[in-house]
Amino acid sequence: MTPLSLSLFDAASDAEAARYRILAGLADAQQAFTDCRVAPYLADLVALHRGLTALISGAAAVEPPGAVVDVDWAAGRLVRERPPAPLAVDLARWARPRVEAAIVEGRTLYEFAAEHAALEAIGIVPSYRDEGFLLVRDGRAVQVLRYQISPLAGTDGRYRALRTVRLDATLDPSAPPRSWKAELSRAAPELAAPAAFHLQAEVDLPVEETLVPVAKRKLLGLVQAWGEA
Repeated sequence: MTPLSLSLFDAASDAEAARYRILAGLADAQQAFTDCRVAPYLADLVALHRGLTALISGAAAVEPPGAVVDVDWAAGRLVRERPPAPLAVDLARWARPRVEAAIVEGRTLYEFAAEHAALEAIGIVPSYRDEGFLLVRDGRAVQVLRYQISPLAGTDGRYRALRTVRLDATLDPSAPPRSWKAELSRAAPELAAPAAFHLQAEVDLPVEETLVPVAKRKLLGLVQAWGEA
């Protein structure tokens, strides 16, 4: 996999070579989406797009005005020559629409996966839900994640963060989800009657790269609903 990050733009000294590496990274991400793998490609592309937009906006704010080359009488303005941009900025302007196109592919895949998967509570949801278990079944095994929700404060307000740790608990994928709770209690005896949520997918998709990110986002949606209740 060719990593896509702002370092590709910062360290660029040859435009053609840099464009080749960027296109290779985009091709890797698009192949992953073709293979129904969302993570980590979509999140990396979104972060890269955010960085490229900041770079382009910052450059536009400090670029000196170019020489006057014409007058647009209809608009009542001067037409100025665009000064040459630094290589990193020029690459960012070239790459951003291509990154946007790849993000559309990734989001389409994610939305398809989310539409065909449901997150359901196992048994009664306890009043204490800031810690618990997130379970994802792929037909052959059940991946067990212990989650913890923490309040955070940012510049744009207060929100909640979700952290997960994978556990080695062994659950029978052929057993009904309600029967898993006893094993989960043994895996984390400090949690009395823990909350547990199970993602059931209608289609066969990669667990680690696609279903787990979907399960986490759906759990965050429940967290938001709890906060609004």
